[in-house]
Amino acid sequence: MAIRFKLFAPMRRLLTLLVLFVPMLAAAQQFGASVGAGLVASQLDGDHYAGYHKLGFSFGADVNRLLVADRLGARLGLRYVRKGSHQEATEKTPFYKSELHYAEMPLTAFYRWRKFDFEAGLAFGYLIKAKEDTDGYGLREPNIDFNRYELSAIAGVRYQLAGLLWAHACLNYSALPVRRHHVAQDGHKISGQHNNAVIIGVSVVLK
Repeated sequence: MAIRFKLFAPMRRLLTLLVLFVPMLAAAQQFGASVGAGLVASQLDGDHYAGYHKLGFSFGADVNRLLVADRLGARLGLRYVRKGSHQEATEKTPFYKSELHYAEMPLTAFYRWRKFDFEAGLAFGYLIKAKEDTDGYGLREPNIDFNRYELSAIAGVRYQLAGLLWAHACLNYSALPVRRHHVAQDGHKISGQHNNAVIIGVSVVLK
């Protein structure tokens, strides 16, 4: 049976930007560039369900430049990240699932030590698409809208595995709520929600 992977229009536009943008920047002599992908484990803090039970993925590209003594530098990226939350129904909690598709532009400062890059900064996100399932009967438009824009604090580390191949891991947490205060279906109060994600992946340096 053939497996179909359907990209909705905003994601196709993001892929087009990556294809056009990265080679052009990689050609600039003063910048380094890389492409990468990874797995995302996420939850929505404030939804009363604990645990990184929602699995997603991420892919994108970035450019970087060392600014001070080949140690301190800055990195700018463009990537797709799927976040959200997932909770199976139990005797105490109802079923819940959300899928949040973001285009993100992370801007970080990093410190290079031997084969490590330690980095921290902010990511500016745009919500491409949001779906929610509150009863186990399938994803649909959320009853309470998620905010269209997101500002996240990020911190992570990169390690040079071999040659041009790097591994990376980072924490990504919404600095501002991604959803306003409301009352959930089971009656408890939701006092604002924050994306909380861990991203682990690999990247390949282009130059």
